[in-house]
Amino acid sequence: MPERKGKRARSRMLILKAAGELFEEKGLKHVTFNDVAERAGMCRTTIFNYFTNINDILLALMDDEVKSILDFAETSRSEGNELIMDIFGKIIDDSAEFPVLAVKLVSVNNINNDAGRVFRKIEELIYNCLEDESHEKKERKTVVIMGIYYGLINHYLVSGEKLDARKIKREFREYVIPVFDI
Repeated sequence: MPERKGKRARSRMLILKAAGELFEEKGLKHVTFNDVAERAGMCRTTIFNYFTNINDILLALMDDEVKSILDFAETSRSEGNELIMDIFGKIIDDSAEFPVLAVKLVSVNNINNDAGRVFRKIEELIYNCLEDESHEKKERKTVVIMGIYYGLINHYLVSGEKLDARKIKREFREYVIPVFDI
């Protein structure tokens, strides 16, 4: 049995990798199960064994991204405000590497409950990293910090600028540091 579980996990990973690459190349609306199957070197039926539609693949990619961020936070030696900055450093790096998926994550998070639950985990992580303060103050700071990320990514996308991770991280830091002192 363990072999099967390992093979299943590898197949799922190949599907998600293929889909992620295709989303970046073709855009979200132009990727089909046939495209994913061909890129992953599998038959279309195999893809259906893992996902029922393209949206399920997209949600799985978002879930994996959040798990990656949570794992990063758990293994980090940073804590508190420094950990928040490190977490968003990773999120910004990933957003710059996969801008199409970043756009979808930001926009779907705001309008779709399934995606919202995914990003809610990041909000909980940020909330828990904030220094000892009242619940209300931590809630407000979490909202502002998340808003700064959303706002910066949206700004770059609307203006047609390339997502330059170093530049965005520098700007993010400039905007967030004063929030910690509020």
